[in-house]
Amino acid sequence: MKKPKLSKEALEAYKALMNLSEEEQKLVFRKISQPEPAETVQEPPKEKENCPHCGSSHVSRYGKTPAGYQRFICVDCRKTFGVKERPVWIGSHFPKEVWIEYMRLMNTGATLKDLAEALHINVTTAFHWRHKILTALKDGKSDAVLEEHTQADETFTYLNTKGNKNASNNLHMHKPTNRAPDYKSVRKSGHRHGRGSCSSTRGLNQGFVCTPLAIGGNEICWGRPSNMGAPSSSDLDSVYTGHLGETVILVTDASRAAGKYAQEKELPIIQLKSATESRQGKYNLQKVNKLHSAFKQDLARFNGVSTKYLENYANLTIFKQETPSISGIARATLLVEKLSNVPRVARWKELRNIDYPSFVYEVLDMNETSENEVST
Repeated sequence: MKKPKLSKEALEAYKALMNLSEEEQKLVFRKISQPEPAETVQEPPKEKENCPHCGSSHVSRYGKTPAGYQRFICVDCRKTFGVKERPVWIGSHFPKEVWIEYMRLMNTGATLKDLAEALHINVTTAFHWRHKILTALKDGKSDAVLEEHTQADETFTYLNTKGNKNASNNLHMHKPTNRAPDYKSVRKSGHRHGRGSCSSTRGLNQGFVCTPLAIGGNEICWGRPSNMGAPSSSDLDSVYTGHLGETVILVTDASRAAGKYAQEKELPIIQLKSATESRQGKYNLQKVNKLHSAFKQDLARFNGVSTKYLENYANLTIFKQETPSISGIARATLLVEKLSNVPRVARWKELRNIDYPSFVYEVLDMNETSENEVST
């Protein structure tokens, strides 16, 4: 094997080095052995935080939270505040990697028990993580705007009081208290039913929760529970206000409430007057009916969902509807990106103390008032 020869330039450098003194040679060797400093890249200046209380830009750093997130103090109003956006796993005792694995398993349909065993966490922790994620999804949909031909219709589910009447005693340490089960306080009949969901009378009545759902021509979905029984125009207004764009054209069934709502809001509407019209032709309700089916399939997969959590699960179905034809892993990756910066993270106490929607109690108050009027 031939030895490599020095180039002409290398020979000249070697001769010049040999002509130097011993001290100069040491300086040259020391200079060559030191690594060159890396070029410093100037980072773009970070956007300065403004005080959310008074709007002032005169703020200073004010330490960090236990989770390591920066806090600020306003020099003008002397109030403190944190960063605007944060990941959904902030404040958790588990690292980000565990949460990512949780979201991946959740998108594959894993139960709470499966999640707890796979990640070595408590079932109660798995439950609260699920609702931290679903609450963040719900908050992220608050600015949804539907455009063009928008299919809108309602679906109905039983008023569900699923849950353990001693749950508050099991979840946290305090002196045990005896609490009446939810079905006695929120269900009109006052009867206990399997899995907490059943109506005492046949047909559409106030034992059912109405959830209006809509899907726009831009494939954006929106909906949430609104009332008990058949909806009125004001019930539809409470759901759709602020979520219908300027180009929207409502496509609904022959509902009087939908027609009245469109008339009050001066919205163009196409009402399909028969089951045949809603399933074929240029205008139909096939997309929103598919959304209804997916919603009820999700509820059945969880063996029924308490009415107090119904809005969260509706947003989970909407998230799946808006991300069609992708694998569970891809959807989990998208979910992680979506929840890496959220405006608000639900706290454990907030999830523990969540109550039924106000319209559940309004129905009970109406029934009690009507019974008192009859008796008098």
